[in-house]
Amino acid sequence: MSEPERNTAPRPHRSARHHDGPGFAVTVLPASPYQVSYVPAHHVIGFTFERQRGVDAFGSARRRLFDAEPWRLAFTPAGCDVFSASDRGGEYLMLTVAPETFARLAPGIARGRLPQFTNVADPLFTPLATALRRATMLGAAISPLAMETLAAAVVERVSVLLGAGTLRVPPERRMTSRRLKRILDHFEARLGEEIRLADLASDIGLSESYLARTFRAATGTTLHAALLDRRIARARSLIEAALRRGAPASLADVAAVTGFSSHAHMTTAFRRVLGVTPSEWMRMMVSRSPRGSTDHASPADD
Repeated sequence: MSEPERNTAPRPHRSARHHDGPGFAVTVLPASPYQVSYVPAHHVIGFTFERQRGVDAFGSARRRLFDAEPWRLAFTPAGCDVFSASDRGGEYLMLTVAPETFARLAPGIARGRLPQFTNVADPLFTPLATALRRATMLGAAISPLAMETLAAAVVERVSVLLGAGTLRVPPERRMTSRRLKRILDHFEARLGEEIRLADLASDIGLSESYLARTFRAATGTTLHAALLDRRIARARSLIEAALRRGAPASLADVAAVTGFSSHAHMTTAFRRVLGVTPSEWMRMMVSRSPRGSTDHASPADD
């Protein structure tokens, strides 16, 4: 992502998904290196689907190292100086909301300058972010009412946090950052294999039922859904890498190396989580290529 001019919103990466609504806009940014410096005219709600590390600064604060875990929420009010840079980035949901729209959707929130926060764990926000990502992927296939309803729910939840104080929404105490990292590392190291709850629990040092319960309480998602999301993320990365090399990926091969039992299984998972099939995702990436879709063969149908 190239660095935008000051006093503007960051330009989306060319492979990002974007949706404009009345008084708001949603962007799903892919994992990609970035450096941005801007002052938003709108309030910005962000959500991490993947761990991100880098340097950031808000308002008059000095630049600092940040390490944002997955399933974490951020809020930047309009007019707050933003600098953020990462050499890897991570998949990120960004909802920008005009101040007047935010005030209309959250009439109970205090007027005036709203506080900035980042890397906040709120399990109740995770399903909203997941649904908004899926709706954005669907694009024109999603009804305006459905998208506007989701955006309103997101604003309402953030307004609750702003009103209650973000520090009052801690993650589940037993699901420490170290344990969460070990779970994700376990997934990444074995994406192409069958992962068993007993092996994962033994690795983390918790009982199976307790691990499952505390993970969901801390993140707002299940272990199975988190694993599925990582497999889909790896599959998308392989598809995009193949397109950058100039040839569509074999979806059957992608399914095999990312732990799906078959091409059909991967297709079902993509459709359920993202609302699109792997072939449709591939066509989206081709259409966003600077060279256009004429340089590549059409992917096989699902």
